[in-house]
Amino acid sequence: MESVAILSLLLVVVISYGFSCVQTCEIHCIESEKNALIKFIQGFKNSSQNMLWLDENCCQWKGVKCDNKTGHVITLDLQNQFLQGEFGISLLDLPHLVHLDMSQIDFQGAHIPDFISSFKNLEYLDLSKTNFRGEIPENLGNLSRLQFLDLSGYYSLSVSSLKWIQPLFSMKTLDLSGVNMRSAENWLHDINMLSSLSELRLSACQLTTFPELLPINVSFTSIRILDLSLNYFDTSIPSWLFHTCQDLVYLNLSRSQLDGLIPNDFGNMSSLRVLDLSENSLKGNLSHSCEKMSSLSFLDLSRNSFTGYLPPTLPSKLKYLDISDNKMEGPLGRSITQLKQLVVLNVARNFFNDSITEHFLNLTDLRVLDLSSNSFIFNVSATWMPRFQLEFISLQSCGLGARFPQWLQTQKELSFIDISRVNISGHVPDWFWNFSAKVNHIDLSHNYFRGQVPDFTERVHLTILDLSDNNFHGPLPHFSPNMMTLILARNSFNGTIALVCESLVMNNSLSLLDLSSNSLSGQLLDCWRYGKNLQGLNLGHNDLSGEIPRSIGDLANLFFLQLQNNKFSKNMPSSLKNMSALKILDVSENSLSGKIPNWLGESLNTLEILKLSENMFDGTIPWEICQLKYLYFLDLSSNALSGVIPRCVDNLRTMSGEGEGPSFTHGLYADYRVHGYVFFRWFYRVIDLSDNHLSGKIPEEITSLTALTSLNLSWNHFTGAIPRYIHKMQILEFLDLSMNKLSCTFPPDIIQLRFLEVVNVSFNDLTGEVPLGKQFDTFESSSYIGNPNLCGAPLSRVCSDNIQEDMIDCSINKNQEVHEQGESNNWLEEYSFYISMVIGFNTGFLLFWVTLLLKKSWRYAYMRCLENMGNKIYVFAAIRWRKFQAAKTVTNCPN
Repeated sequence: MESVAILSLLLVVVISYGFSCVQTCEIHCIESEKNALIKFIQGFKNSSQNMLWLDENCCQWKGVKCDNKTGHVITLDLQNQFLQGEFGISLLDLPHLVHLDMSQIDFQGAHIPDFISSFKNLEYLDLSKTNFRGEIPENLGNLSRLQFLDLSGYYSLSVSSLKWIQPLFSMKTLDLSGVNMRSAENWLHDINMLSSLSELRLSACQLTTFPELLPINVSFTSIRILDLSLNYFDTSIPSWLFHTCQDLVYLNLSRSQLDGLIPNDFGNMSSLRVLDLSENSLKGNLSHSCEKMSSLSFLDLSRNSFTGYLPPTLPSKLKYLDISDNKMEGPLGRSITQLKQLVVLNVARNFFNDSITEHFLNLTDLRVLDLSSNSFIFNVSATWMPRFQLEFISLQSCGLGARFPQWLQTQKELSFIDISRVNISGHVPDWFWNFSAKVNHIDLSHNYFRGQVPDFTERVHLTILDLSDNNFHGPLPHFSPNMMTLILARNSFNGTIALVCESLVMNNSLSLLDLSSNSLSGQLLDCWRYGKNLQGLNLGHNDLSGEIPRSIGDLANLFFLQLQNNKFSKNMPSSLKNMSALKILDVSENSLSGKIPNWLGESLNTLEILKLSENMFDGTIPWEICQLKYLYFLDLSSNALSGVIPRCVDNLRTMSGEGEGPSFTHGLYADYRVHGYVFFRWFYRVIDLSDNHLSGKIPEEITSLTALTSLNLSWNHFTGAIPRYIHKMQILEFLDLSMNKLSCTFPPDIIQLRFLEVVNVSFNDLTGEVPLGKQFDTFESSSYIGNPNLCGAPLSRVCSDNIQEDMIDCSINKNQEVHEQGESNNWLEEYSFYISMVIGFNTGFLLFWVTLLLKKSWRYAYMRCLENMGNKIYVFAAIRWRKFQAAKTVTNCPN
């Protein structure tokens, strides 16, 4: 009995010691593995700034974890350490690694090292956003224990096939987002071999195949999360997806070029919580598609072509609902009022019509509300106190009534406010201008507000303010240097723009300033040196005067500069040539003078719109303007230009249909188009040289501008014939050659210009018959008057039977052209001869003197030759002089 008691006591002591050892004994890492870690981290340039590996025991280091029994390093997690360097081979001395996370380390464009396949125990491998480049090594398929693999990144990796992935039977999570998989046509079949896969992310992989029929033996039954967004499928959603993947909880097919109807089985995915089909071309009626999806909390169907009414019964768990930019209609309240958990509601830009009542918006969790561009009428009391606190509200084009909505005063968390185009009039209440510091975006544009605008210098968080198209008056408000976008266009602000200069301090954030169509006056101050962030500046349609300041040229990032319809005078400052990013330059309707500068074509070669009309520019059109290869709107009309059109005009590549056309397809300028600014620029390519003193023939090269839609050369002194091949300008819609001295007949193929809507050739000296057929039958006589030798409908003069004899023979002009061309060529040959002669003489003369300088004996011989020649000339002259004197003496002697 005593022995049993002693054994029991010993057992208790051993167990207690074991527990004590577990609590107090520290696991130490293997020395070789510690050295491997140190060597590995030394391969990074900035490791000393990010790592705190100072402890003797590497198992205590940040991002390192060791096995509790063996002390071997099993986890290395360096994510978000912002390291930069190489993936050192010393890591091979950590053969027991199970978890390796190198995400967001910059490996500077190196290839994924092949030796990674040597870590046979790896279960977790994250190399996302690591700046690896090139082909993914196929030997990653040797990591048979891998359960998590993330190679997502920034489009620098590629793979031609996914066969290597088939042996990874334990794989549960696979993320290849951003990997170029364009050549991996059998991706669906290969991934299906991963029978344990529950999460698959292939976003932005350039996939083009999404089979309509399920390949043999493909099940996909284990998938719970599927992301195939940002691809190029160009097909409809295959119906097998909704049959096979009924256990999906997350499905993202956004921006994948999908089209067609939603399959009928769309609503059978009862487990789905997140569904994103946004930015495709899907269509159909949603009236019954979502009723069975009881678990759905996130639904984004925006930017498609869905029609019909919103289902009367939506999943009650919905927190995020975005069906904006579709073609849906009908009432909204019956579908929304039941969604008590709703946080985001966006139905903008549809055809909904409903009365918004207090009951409709009885949503306590609502944070984002966008009802813009529909036909909603707010019917709430003046004392309404909403139960929600919004962060984002957009009610553009809604009916809010004639007075400012008082209930907005209760919203203390707002950061974005848009109540534009709601027809509110009167003054903006003082409490609104005292908005919370959280507000960063305000849009009150296109209303009937009046009164003065207070200063915004204290609202340091306000970054975007749009008050355009109202009746605000008084001086411009002060604004904070943190302001990014300020649009005050089309109001009645007056005074100078000196307050703008006070805000353009160093490190300001201003990127768009639009003060156009006001009553601002005075000189434009030279205060733009700190406008480095400005991308758009519009001061047009004011009363500004003086010279354009030189510091405008410091706006190196400016996309468009509009100073039209002011009173600017003198020359354009040469500093403007520093604005190399400029796309639009409009200084029309001013009093600028001098010659059109050559640097317009040499330095601003990205220009797409150039308007210099209604100024006092003189001289010729510089040939450098032909270097503007992206130009598609050129207006030099109503100046005093003379000379001829440069024959290099055919170099205007965009106007000939060879360029890429307008480049403002996103960002700042795309947003700015909403305000109605030169919207036509998307549709028309224009040349307007009218009302000048241009002369000579219209160059035939102009007909190479086949993308031109409008050509106006009226009120000049052009002579000769209408260009023979004008019919090549197939999409021309507007042609005005009036008020010139053009002669000869119409080119016979001019009737092929089938898109012409306006033709004016009046007051020239054209002869022959007016073109007949197609759209030319629709033009009135006013298009041809002032040409006494024209005949035929719609003119009253009837063409005679001998019309061919009456017409001016334009072949003479052709012969004259050939003769002039021949003379030009002869002159060029003669000019070349003289140039060659001068070059030869100078070369020989230079060689002669260089030889004398270098060769001493030749130099002495040359000097002796000169001395002898001088002596001979002297003797000859002396003898001749004596003879002349003797003869003179004899002549003067008396008889």
